[in-house]
Parts: sequence; C-alpha cells; structure tokens
Amino acid sequence: MSKPLHLRDLSLARIRSFCKRKLVGIVRPRAARVKNAQAPLPAARLAPHVTAALAERDARNAQARNRLRDPGRADWPPVYADPFPQLTAAVPEIDVADLSVATMGGAVAHHGLLLVRGLLSPQQVADIRTVQDEIKAASLREQPDASGWYMPFKSGGQNEPALRNRAERLGGNWLTDSPLGFPRVLQHLEDAGVIEMISEHFQECPALSLQKSVLRTVQPNPTITGWHQDGSFLGDKVRALNVWIALSPCGGSFPASGLELIPRRCEDIFTIDPSLGREAISFDRVEEIKRECPAATPEFAAGDALIFDENLLHRTHLEPGLTEIRYALECWFFAPSHAPPRYTPFLVRLD
Repeated sequence: MSKPLHLRDLSLARIRSFCKRKLVGIVRPRAARVKNAQAPLPAARLAPHVTAALAERDARNAQARNRLRDPGRADWPPVYADPFPQLTAAVPEIDVADLSVATMGGAVAHHGLLLVRGLLSPQQVADIRTVQDEIKAASLREQPDASGWYMPFKSGGQNEPALRNRAERLGGNWLTDSPLGFPRVLQHLEDAGVIEMISEHFQECPALSLQKSVLRTVQPNPTITGWHQDGSFLGDKVRALNVWIALSPCGGSFPASGLELIPRRCEDIFTIDPSLGREAISFDRVEEIKRECPAATPEFAAGDALIFDENLLHRTHLEPGLTEIRYALECWFFAPSHAPPRYTPFLVRLD
C-alpha cells in the first residue's frame, strides 16, 4: 500500500506539479464532461405552485437585470470604524445578537472577514438541509423534474452547462436551479436579518447569482486545494459580500472540511499562477503572506457563518484524517449596479 499523501512531505515544486492534475474548486471542466441536461416539461404538466415558483424566479431575474445600469451608492467603499481595534492576525468573532451593518462592515473593511456564531437557528439549518436533500435527489433523476425542486435556469451562457456540471460533480447544486428551494432559503436569510443588513451596506436591494449561490456537499477526501480571491475573476468593479454558512459541524477540530484563510484585510488582488489554473495564487506567494499573518482554520457549528468580500484569500481545507461530510450554503450577494457581467442575477426582494 502506498504511503498516504501529506502536505508536509511535499516540496512546493511537487505541490505545484500535483495541483496541475488534482486541483479542485479552481480548474474549469472540459465541455465534453457535461451531462445531458434534463429537458423542460410542458407547463400544462406542472402543478400550479410549481408554475408560480418558476414565474417568481423569472421575475427576480428580470428585475435584477433592470437594475444593472443603476449608478449605485456614491460613497463607495463605505467608511466604517474598526469594531475590533485591538485584534491583529486573527478572525473577528461575534454572537448573532451583536450583528449589525456597522460591525459587519467594519470587520470586513479592517480585518477582511467576520465570523458570526449562530446566524441561523437549528430549525433553520434543518429546513435548509431538507431543501438541500430534495434538490440533490431531484438533480440525480434521469427523467425531467416536475416537482419544482430541480429545474435548471437557462441563461444562455456558453459555459453554463459545463460550470453547472462541474459544481454538481464536486457535490454542489446551484440554489437558483431550484424554483421551490430558492425562495425558501431566501426567507431564512431574510428572517436572520442578512438581507436587510446587506441592503443597508450596498444602499440598494442585493442580488444573488445563478453561478455563485451554492448548496455544497464536500466529501472528506484529502486533496490539495488552490488558494484564491474571488475578486480575481469577479472583476475589479464588483461590489460583493459572501455569506458562507455551515450546515453541519466542520473545520477546526471537527472531522469535516472547513475553510483555511488569511485573517487580515487584503487590499490588492494577487497575481494568478497560470500553472495552477485560471484562479489560483502561487503557493510560494501564500507562504510569504503566511509568514506575516499565519493562516486560520476556524471551527464552525451548524448555523455559524463567515462573511467576507472578494478580497479574502482563502481555500477549502481538506487534510488527511477527515471522516465526515461537510454541508454548507454559500451565497454571494452583489449590488446589481456593480454586479459581475458574466453572472446571472436574481433580485432577493421583488418589487
């Protein structure tokens, strides 16, 4: 039996060579790997509540597209005081009861991120997990889905089928591909105060996107993953916030993968290493940064959330010894006035 791979046994050169073949979450799939899409069902065969859910999803997309030319907030980026002035090279953390736009905005502006304990209640987590299971089961059926749980939105993007296939091969499902699941998850985020807080931060109603709102299921398979900043591919004009929510215990000492990140504000987008794919930053550069600010691997209980913007340097943390599946919800919110052009938007609140 071959010796298990461990990062400490590899030189940076060998890691780089390995990643050319094994890097996950970064390299885009070949179009040849795309599975056959489920054919749409005639509207007459759909239940009225499914037809209504499809119409609502279309309306969210149309209203978001109508706002793409809005000027947006004039005073960008907004100025916030540092709510953690004594904190350096560490993850700022609060209880959900202390969450406000000033705390969130200040933590992201000065430290790059904010960890919120208990953003979602156990009941909310359980319901989203139910939604996740329904979407996953429907997406695996060979026949077109009539239930409303998995009816992929067709934006017409050239790479959309390949990107969807890639997300699903890695265990995820795009949230907006579910006409029934999408509004149900949005309601939980609304009830938790997330949408109101982000609306105040952007000074406009935010949008989610087809490609960057994902219910994730990550297997405990040790794999070298790429360090990246989402700003490297979202564009330099984007206004964005990611709300990453653990739906199961993960990270830290838990036997399920979490996130590894650099707990400091990065003002710049680092140069991509082409040998590692289209979006990954070189391991040499990351090691230099880690000498100034060591990486952190926060521990998450189900319902805990990490909020950050497109500049945070991070990656999925998959080490040997993991035994449990990790479930998570990732929602990138965009100001429609400054949304990334290659992503399909959906307004979170209908007019």
